Amino acid sequence: MTSTRLKMSQEGLLWKAALEHLGPIDLHQVVVELWTITRPPARTTVEYLDSDYVGGDVLNLLRIAQIAVGAAVPYRPVESGRIAIYSAHAEHLAHGLLQAMPVGKLPPSLKGARLEAELGM
Repeated sequence: MTSTRLKMSQEGLLWKAALEHLGPIDLHQVVVELWTITRPPARTTVEYLDSDYVGGDVLNLLRIAQIAVGAAVPYRPVESGRIAIYSAHAEHLAHGLLQAMPVGKLPPSLKGARLEAELGM
């Protein structure tokens, strides 16, 4: 996994580009596959992905996938505009999605992040 985490704005661009490229059904399948190979987090740090960054469609897709793989964060209220997710899971999903996307379909600001990830920087 990369040593530097994508900024929230970059993650939002990535999720939106992935939804546009893959469509909701295939993106859901990719997310479920990535999530099922994710280990339980060593640290249970929780963050929130917000619809302002990832969009409502991605947020709903993530909510459905999170329930499907049993990765819901306990004792967190369900909110319509955001989702609670373990930080380690969010990072793993973003990294996996960055690798799964064809470089030509990535926004220009993410192509450097993709190169850094491939070079292990």
